[in-house]
Amino acid sequence: MNPDLLILCATHFEIAHFLTLHPGDSKRLTQTGLTIISGKVHHKTYDLMITGPGVFNAAHALTVYLEHSSPALILQTGIAGVFRQTGYNIGDVAIATREHYIHTGIQTDCLENAPLPFDLIDANPLTRKGIYMFEQERVDYYHEILSQALSANNINITKGPFITVSSITSSFKQAALLYSAFSPVMEAMEGAACAHIAILYDIPVIEVRSGSNFVGERDKSKWDIDLAVKQLGRVCAAV
Repeated sequence: MNPDLLILCATHFEIAHFLTLHPGDSKRLTQTGLTIISGKVHHKTYDLMITGPGVFNAAHALTVYLEHSSPALILQTGIAGVFRQTGYNIGDVAIATREHYIHTGIQTDCLENAPLPFDLIDANPLTRKGIYMFEQERVDYYHEILSQALSANNINITKGPFITVSSITSSFKQAALLYSAFSPVMEAMEGAACAHIAILYDIPVIEVRSGSNFVGERDKSKWDIDLAVKQLGRVCAAV
């Protein structure tokens, strides 16, 4: 049976609070050892996959799943780095309006690459630069839903562009350069890959993340992973 929602998360600890609130009813393994947890939140059904971190693991996991199931909606989620320049804070939640895998394209003298001479997805020229747009009406809908559902928890819900990277930004100087080039709200490692696969299978997708740290901050004593994970549990349940 196809679920109402497929939740994708890179690691178990990021989604642990959601599973504490709404533990699954059953588990099954894929051929490559990935676990699919199935459960319910009220009358809605979900499947949940721990994909592993990065674009390759995320693309593999989602492809394996969609070869056998067709969820009504995909939720890509997890914790993320939030760009200090946006004015948003650790613990804030953002919905992606677009994803940009910034390593795609032809290298230039600046951070932003020139487009490839071919589409990565036929008739989708933005993929030449690794850009994937999320449907605006769906983004606005879930922004409203989450804002209402989580108002009592004092969670700040915003929306804006995300970037997907394969190398974690390790300095505030580099973070400032990235923000100047792409104006992102958050940086993570899987979003663009899931957006790409979702387009190929024609499945609706949203990406919602909570900020655990400021991009460029490598001192983990200044991160708040526990807060981000708790926010994420509430977000997933609300979706």
